[in-house]
Amino acid sequence: MRMAFYGTLRPGESNHYEVRSIPGTWRTGTVRGWTYDITWGPANGYPGMTLDTGAPATPVHVLESAELEQHLRRIDDFEGPGYRRVEVEVTYDDGSTGTAWLYEADPEA
Repeated sequence: MRMAFYGTLRPGESNHYEVRSIPGTWRTGTVRGWTYDITWGPANGYPGMTLDTGAPATPVHVLESAELEQHLRRIDDFEGPGYRRVEVEVTYDDGSTGTAWLYEADPEA
């Protein structure tokens, strides 16, 4: 299973400690989406993304782990109601592609 991160859960960012202990492999790549600072609801003040195939390529870090599924509820709870987990196409830095889960900002929250 793979999860793509664009905000504070990425390696080196302020909330990476939430996923650091999950064993697996990190890769870098891009997804098509618009990033911005959320200014509404429960995610106010955090980065958000709206996926859009016409948007610029946005950098992400992707964690691939056989144990990721065991941590989904905890990560979902951390992300909270301001985000929804969706499947997205990732283009990796080596040119290969694959799918990963990503937390997209939920404007309905």
